[in-house]
Amino acid sequence: MKLSSLILLFVFGIAMIPSQAISQTHQSVKGRVLSKESGKAIELATVVITNINKWDVTNANGEYSINHLQTGKYNIAVSCLGYKTIEQEIWISADSSIHHFEMEVLSLGLNEVKVTAELKEEQSTTYTITSTALEHEQVLDVSQIQSLLPGGKTTSSKHLIGSRRLQIHSESSGESGNVSFGTALEVDGVRLQNNASFNVFDPQGIDTRNISTVNIESIEVTTGIASVEHGDLTNGIVKINTQKGRTHLIATVALNPQTKQFGLSKGFALKNNWGTLNVSGEHTRSFSNLMSPHTTYERNGLSLTHEKHFKNHLSLTTGFTLNMGGYNNEDDPDLFTGTYAKNKDNVIRGSIAAKWFLNKKWINNLWFSTSINYSDEIAEERENKSAAGTLAANHATETGYFLATDYDENPNAPIKLLPTGYWYETRFYDSKQIAFAAKIKADKVNTFESYTNKILLGIDYSNIGNLGKGTYYDDMRYAPDWHPFVLSEVPHTNNLALYLEDKLTRKLNERSKVTLTTGVRSDNTYIRQSEYAWVGNISPRVNIKYTQRNGKASIVRSYNVYAGWGKSVKLPSMGVLNPKPTYFESHAFISTSNSDNVSYAAYYNQASTTLYNPELKYQYNNQIQLGFDANIKGTKISVSAYRKKTINPYINENIYTPYSYNRTETTALENSMIPADERRFTIDKTTGIVTVHDASGQHASYALEYEVRNDFLSRTRYTNGSSVTRMGVDWIIDFAKVKALSTSIRIDGNYYYYKGVEEHLSAYRPDVRMANGQPFKYVGHYVGSELPANGRLSKRFNTNLTVKTHIPKVRMIVTLRIESSLYNYSRNLSEYGGGKRGFILEDRADYFGDDNNIYDRNEYVGIYPLYYTTWEDMDTKIPFEERFAWARENDPALYTELSRLVVKTGYENFFKSNKISAYYSANLNVTKEIGNIGSLSFFARNFTRNMGTVRSTRAEGNRSLYGSHSYLPDFHYGVTMRIKL
Repeated sequence: MKLSSLILLFVFGIAMIPSQAISQTHQSVKGRVLSKESGKAIELATVVITNINKWDVTNANGEYSINHLQTGKYNIAVSCLGYKTIEQEIWISADSSIHHFEMEVLSLGLNEVKVTAELKEEQSTTYTITSTALEHEQVLDVSQIQSLLPGGKTTSSKHLIGSRRLQIHSESSGESGNVSFGTALEVDGVRLQNNASFNVFDPQGIDTRNISTVNIESIEVTTGIASVEHGDLTNGIVKINTQKGRTHLIATVALNPQTKQFGLSKGFALKNNWGTLNVSGEHTRSFSNLMSPHTTYERNGLSLTHEKHFKNHLSLTTGFTLNMGGYNNEDDPDLFTGTYAKNKDNVIRGSIAAKWFLNKKWINNLWFSTSINYSDEIAEERENKSAAGTLAANHATETGYFLATDYDENPNAPIKLLPTGYWYETRFYDSKQIAFAAKIKADKVNTFESYTNKILLGIDYSNIGNLGKGTYYDDMRYAPDWHPFVLSEVPHTNNLALYLEDKLTRKLNERSKVTLTTGVRSDNTYIRQSEYAWVGNISPRVNIKYTQRNGKASIVRSYNVYAGWGKSVKLPSMGVLNPKPTYFESHAFISTSNSDNVSYAAYYNQASTTLYNPELKYQYNNQIQLGFDANIKGTKISVSAYRKKTINPYINENIYTPYSYNRTETTALENSMIPADERRFTIDKTTGIVTVHDASGQHASYALEYEVRNDFLSRTRYTNGSSVTRMGVDWIIDFAKVKALSTSIRIDGNYYYYKGVEEHLSAYRPDVRMANGQPFKYVGHYVGSELPANGRLSKRFNTNLTVKTHIPKVRMIVTLRIESSLYNYSRNLSEYGGGKRGFILEDRADYFGDDNNIYDRNEYVGIYPLYYTTWEDMDTKIPFEERFAWARENDPALYTELSRLVVKTGYENFFKSNKISAYYSANLNVTKEIGNIGSLSFFARNFTRNMGTVRSTRAEGNRSLYGSHSYLPDFHYGVTMRIKL
């Protein structure tokens, strides 16, 4: 689908609207927004007619006005920081155009308070988590919100040591498909990027630890089919909204045994109608070990947000965020003297966003935003090293033969001799990711009789790069094998996206409507000075929803049924597109026979350039969702089912390239006439011929004999793996509140299914020698990898029970959440083409077996490569099983060598399914507001200190839950105090 397809979709959207839809409208709605508590006008409240996206902001008198409307019913939303949002349906006509609203101050004195993730009225499955819920849960890291989602589990971690990442619809570690990398994260519309990373193994998502939590107003989590406005994702999107508007000065102190947080925030109303300025600051310090509080992670955040509303319906928001922090264990007395590890985690974000309500015949709203996101990460590690003998360090970047040289003789020598004895080695890894983005979008809403049509058109541009130095050392005399790879020299990635979305709503009657949203997004990537050049991808998405509103008098007050299908593309990281060049050295000559303690070592260095993959495709998800939610006599029920298939996930593979080099053995000196004390050596850079010289000048120099060695250069590049399937069901049942007890009950949970089998052929060569001492000449080509398992199957069934007691009169809320796992199943898989990949071994010393029923057996399993290749002919793939069986009878030497390519499981029940019996934990949260001056919150995780046992079918026995972080969180507690001034 090309750009012409976008134009056709746009025309199709226009065609769906009758021509009369563009007729002139004359009605208007206006009124005032007041505080219910004091009766005073509320300035800067946003009034939005949600179904047509027309809006206004109240002035100093609380007044608003929205013009050019048709007679009819509209959904209106009134929101302001610090107040409960009003959402209701209004009638607009010539006789009814004035509507006033009274807003309630957000507090625990309200009759309804939300402290869990609530389903939002959207086309796709989206959950909203309010600031009240975040404060009650005492969230110190954004990734902790995953416990508030249906079936979510409280994290086992009590501190911020180690990276934290969001990943939607993923229940276990070791899953393929780059789950966290495909989960998008935005803060006030600024996309946080990790695409400029150079992760060696697999791409990862954003580390959330450097995001301040003291000024978050709400978080939205979309697990369903996202709008085409959002790209570069395959696993949902999390949108964080910070506070904007006037607020009290709020001081926050959060304490638990291993983390301390101190924060201040304040929203100012600037004089002379210059808008509002929100300022927040935070200091958080966390350590991992109560016995050694020197292993610390710090977060020091500063956030500034300025918002200005102009009289011509123009809103301008400017944001700036700074975080200075990181990990440091330098003062840990338990470490070896002089050793430490430091990780700097500094972030700067800046953004400007404008929204202009033009309200013209051809356009309603125009948005523009630009942002820059800079992440400065430097890892510094100092280790103690020692060596009894002289070792060489390879720093060569060219192909050829090099003689190891002492650093003092030649600091720039390609191969240097490391010192003997003891020394300190200090290593740095410098990554400075920078991402610039600019967006512009516009919408137009047309209405006619029972039809409403909204068209959204937008353009996104981003430039992503890395300004870091990569890995380097402070003192090259102590640097081990190392080759420079400067990240700042890698060309930046440019992405231009176009998207078009059409949302058509048809009112069937006064109580029901159908909404159809169709959209398409085109992502086009360009990399300067790269073999990839231009790459384009198309992402179509469709959502349909039926809504029925029957009113409070009916048993079923309302219900929604919705379905969707969509494709979403995840752009690769710079590390995927630009894998590091590979260097491989082989000993060409070594001599340590001089009495002067002069050592000679020569190496052949094989260098390669960046290994691109011209067949690399972009990873994408095909997702289907079905959902239902209803309000039955005040009990809210929601069920959402999904199926996600990740296609072309990013994986890395080994590429083996044969090469030859000349090696000179020390036996070539056995008949030398030159005394050992007088021998000096040189090596030809091109041929590798070693020449021995007589330092005394009594004997002529001569070349030593050599032998040819055949070896492989092993390089890594990224490619696409086999598809991964995820399916599941999320549900929530919120029972109506029992007013006599001021208590409500909520049951939420999920069922999750994952299956990933990697069938991409992967090359592997064991690190062994041939029987004759030569490098191993065979390469095995395995289905998936050289590991016994090439896949995994897992199933989870989680259910949580939340009992919420809310007493508005005393402004206190208590929640008890019991988190349970009722079904936990996993199994290693070894499959190919639907059949088994492997066979049962009667004894682990065997290499053959006929029984391929490998599952649920207490037996060792052997795995053959599908093919093997030889150094002489890497293009011809020889069927392994057939050749191996032949060699057993006819070629003992070949049989011995090929047997080294047979992979065996390390224990007998490796492929046995593992079912874990049910287990649970209980969490308690209490929040009490103290008048209008503040609040006090307390939490206790796993406060029952569940230390029972679970049954494991794989281990065929019981396992204690004590310290089992993968099952239950450790018992821990904390308190947070907030003071309003």
